[in-house]
Amino acid sequence: MASDNKADQPLEIKLFGPHDDDEDLFCKNLLLSLVGGEISPTQAAHDLDKWIVDKANTDLEERKKYPDPWNVPSPESPSWVAPNPSGLITCFFESFARLCSAFPPGHAGQDRLIHFLEALRTMPKHEVPNYLPNDPPADFYYLLKLWPFGGNWLSLTEVFRVEAEDYGYPYATFATLGSDMQVGWRNWQSLLARITAFGFIDCSFLCALEGILPQLKMPAQSRVAGDVIGGVQWILQPDTGLYVYQQCKAVEKVSQLDSRAMWSWERWGQWKARLASISNDDGFVLEVREMARLAVDRMVELDTEDCSVVVSI
Repeated sequence: MASDNKADQPLEIKLFGPHDDDEDLFCKNLLLSLVGGEISPTQAAHDLDKWIVDKANTDLEERKKYPDPWNVPSPESPSWVAPNPSGLITCFFESFARLCSAFPPGHAGQDRLIHFLEALRTMPKHEVPNYLPNDPPADFYYLLKLWPFGGNWLSLTEVFRVEAEDYGYPYATFATLGSDMQVGWRNWQSLLARITAFGFIDCSFLCALEGILPQLKMPAQSRVAGDVIGGVQWILQPDTGLYVYQQCKAVEKVSQLDSRAMWSWERWGQWKARLASISNDDGFVLEVREMARLAVDRMVELDTEDCSVVVSI
């Protein structure tokens, strides 16, 4: 029987906008078919790859038809054409990032998104032409490898950062526990943790655990509560907790020169102490205290377990 708890149900999916073009519509309809179970993750990966490869190759051939392919109408002109698979991939992941907030941890829709990424990554490596604004005699395109993922491939981390800011997550107070904003933040953190732990895109710098640490100007308690519920997703999920532990164990302290550094052994201890404190603080509602307690229990387990096991899907 399905749960009546709103936090256990998918949020309303809001992907479409009044200015969507054909590329936007292709990406969004593909994603909806994927998470709705109408097509398999493998089929969705094949369809996306084929669309990108076919369009890149077609646009390259069109550009070659110009007498001087280095000197064609500007991008503002309707007749301008150039292979741009990196732009199509960015366009797709803009919708993908928006969809990440829809599904709660453990939901089939979230699993389908993860398996879709894995289906892309396990494809035989291949290349597509991607426009490069060079002057002759240098080539006006280079060959882009698909789909290696990892780190900040094609600057996709920026897509997730922009999505967080556009949705208002960094500024939210999460004043109402169970609101769409708070539940969406929890869902988003859950999926970002998995995307990061599995090595697709490194979104560590967006981890909500950073928000629970003491600060010179502490945010509202409701904000801290939202970051507890969101942040512990990185610890509680079986396929991400070990990843966080291993990353923290590898670094003594975060570098002050890297504003996006997240993991360190020092922070692991700080998070554990802070969550333990919150779990016993009656100023937080029971759900928040319980989530904090579960996270501390898991951290203690990870401290005592043999953590040499490689994270796997």
